[in-house]
Amino acid sequence: MKKEHVLAQVSALAAVLSLIGCGGSGNPHNPGTPPPTLPPAPAASIAATGVGAIVLHQSLDSRYGYALETPVKVTESGGGTASWDFVRYQIYLSGKEIERYELGSSDIAAAGYHLIAANSSKTYTILYRQNADKFDRIDITLGFSDQKDARPFTVAVPFSSFTDVTVSVTPLAVPPKGTIRLADGGTK
Repeated sequence: MKKEHVLAQVSALAAVLSLIGCGGSGNPHNPGTPPPTLPPAPAASIAATGVGAIVLHQSLDSRYGYALETPVKVTESGGGTASWDFVRYQIYLSGKEIERYELGSSDIAAAGYHLIAANSSKTYTILYRQNADKFDRIDITLGFSDQKDARPFTVAVPFSSFTDVTVSVTPLAVPPKGTIRLADGGTK
């Protein structure tokens, strides 16, 4: 009888172990269904355009002749998020680059505008300084990194998208590397 008792215990243990090996997905209502997969994050898609006139001021910093206000509208339409890495100004006269300035990611972050949110559209006034009083073109390039996969990309702001270049009689102080602010004074 002892042998039959041991055999019954071994059979019971084998039955329990076989039940443990079945299923096990962690979902007691439907053990064979895997957890749902989330859709991949969308890639950022950014466009930029000039809004209104570039305003040329006399610079309050004597090392520079002029300070410029450039209103730029940045629109993200792909549903992704991007880091704003740089703004590059290249000033041309008769087809030759005569000056170049760049705002880096730390300058943009210090102004509070490092992140471009998904499905957003904001107008920024980008301020910088230059010495050239004669130019026929300014190439403005914005650099970004997609938050989804760190893919770097650039967006050109067409010079033709600005309505004019106007001169202001009010001198303007601009930080040494330039800065960015919201054009409408709204929140970041």
